[in-house]
Amino acid sequence: MTSLTQEKPLKDDIVSDLTSDEKSISGLQKSLEEKGRNLHRLVLTGYLKAMVDLGVLKEREIKPSRIYSVNSSSVKDIYDVVGLAVHRIGGTSMGDDALSALNFLFNRPIFAREIERCNVEPAREYRKVLPTRKLEIIQKLSEQGIKIPQSNIMMEPENRDLTRLLRILKEIIYISMDLKRYSPSDQENIQKTLD
Repeated sequence: MTSLTQEKPLKDDIVSDLTSDEKSISGLQKSLEEKGRNLHRLVLTGYLKAMVDLGVLKEREIKPSRIYSVNSSSVKDIYDVVGLAVHRIGGTSMGDDALSALNFLFNRPIFAREIERCNVEPAREYRKVLPTRKLEIIQKLSEQGIKIPQSNIMMEPENRDLTRLLRILKEIIYISMDLKRYSPSDQENIQKTLD
């Protein structure tokens, strides 16, 4: 039996690379090459320009380079924010991290579809939850425009790494509030002033 694997969209690889740090075109091209994506510089430049035009990325010029980063204001809902935070933290089980964060934030079981909306792979370490409140939760989510099939499983994390969860929650706050400008980067030893 052969399994078909779909290649991840280029947009996802670019956003994933830029969630941890901003990069120039050269830095991004090198990072994508390490992932097996060999793009001509002009093709990548055009693709980045389109992502800036769509509001997915931010661009700034630091002569002689253009620097790209994820536009945190393009993040639309809690699933986007959790997904972005989990990508920034990185790791081998982003689906489990998203499940843990959503379960903590919502204080309820999480549907597999909700983890998909975070743009991460499915959770692996979870326990299924009996569907006592399943229809009620599906109805409430439907009212918010989130369609969950009744066949979708509800789950809770098998275990929770509190240190990792706190890192994800901190990253969610950084994304939501743009706190980077209040903290000096690792390379700087000077205090930034408040404008």
